[in-house]
Amino acid sequence: MEKVKQTTLILGEGITEFFFLDSLKDEYRELRQVKPSCPRNSSLEDLEAEIEKAIRDYNRVFCIIDMDNKHEGKDRQKYLALKKKYHKQVFKDDKKGIDCYLQFFETDRCTELFFLYYFKYTTKKFDSYDAVEKELKGFCEYEKRIKFFRSHPLHPYFKKKGGSLEKAIKHALKSKVYRTTTDSDCSFSELGEMLNLLLGKKDV
Repeated sequence: MEKVKQTTLILGEGITEFFFLDSLKDEYRELRQVKPSCPRNSSLEDLEAEIEKAIRDYNRVFCIIDMDNKHEGKDRQKYLALKKKYHKQVFKDDKKGIDCYLQFFETDRCTELFFLYYFKYTTKKFDSYDAVEKELKGFCEYEKRIKFFRSHPLHPYFKKKGGSLEKAIKHALKSKVYRTTTDSDCSFSELGEMLNLLLGKKDV
């Protein structure tokens, strides 16, 4: 059977990732064939259900993971089990001719840290979503609401306020290297790595 065209699905845990990725498509043609999506609910069980659907229809599935509620207890154990099952695995569907590669991309604490990287680099350990949002608001107005996202397409809005996607990617990559090489419990984002893969660029 002829292999299907290369397709990529991005699974986020909420609305933020969907609206952010969608806001990049006007400027970055490489992302126009990428489908951002999110589970109907934000539980790990719902995420796994969406993953199981996606690996039957796409060649690549990238999962954007906020780590703010996965540091301890049952939620952490559930997440680690889910990651072990799917992260950097290849799933084959011979009937459809699809080999699906799946990878998780984490941000600690939340995707808003990557938005902050549009404006500045920091190794600060944020203890809550509110702390990240407060620092982001030092550069621009921000509300985690559908109404705000629709009236402020995120990527062009951050650019208008003096931010840069290239800077955000560079800062995100730097944060992961710092965390890995220093074994520091700092905040970090792997979204720079994900965007480089989507844009066909090498990590710098």
